[in-house]
Amino acid sequence: MATDSMGWSGVQRGLHWLIAVAVVGQLWIGFTFGDMAEEEPRRADLFAIHASLGLSILLAMLFRLYWRVTHPVPGLPTTLQPVERCIARGTHWAFYALLIGLPVGGYLMVGAGGNNIPFYGAELPPATGENEGLSGAAEAAHGAGATLLSLLIILHIAAALRHEFMMRDNVLRRMLGGRLRRGD
Repeated sequence: MATDSMGWSGVQRGLHWLIAVAVVGQLWIGFTFGDMAEEEPRRADLFAIHASLGLSILLAMLFRLYWRVTHPVPGLPTTLQPVERCIARGTHWAFYALLIGLPVGGYLMVGAGGNNIPFYGAELPPATGENEGLSGAAEAAHGAGATLLSLLIILHIAAALRHEFMMRDNVLRRMLGGRLRRGD
């Protein structure tokens, strides 16, 4: 799994896109069932999918974090100003924090609400006893985190498009695994 100074390894690219697709689906499911009435028949099914997918994202993110710590990543483009470097690094670490924190918070929210956590047809036991205060706080944090994650995704996509079409510095191409432009 070679990574040179210009590109991401296949494992890094694969994890990025797998998690990206899962997160977009996860946000859509979460916002959809969150707006449904409690008695809506599909709500329980969507919740089970949401919980299962959330825990899968957690596992993928823990592996991605391990991989990032143990394998080199390409440097930021030299075209970035210091403030842009700070924003890029902060945004990436915010993704890690949210994509690990949101599933953990969801697990706490459901468990502290007195429920088992669905995981692909099985049920995982709660990490805590029933605790209405913890469940409510975790629910508020989960909702705020999902909104923040949505905004970060928009920022991330906008930055990738800026790099590709305005700065022409190969940032997007490196993550897509495509041919790099010469001289950029």
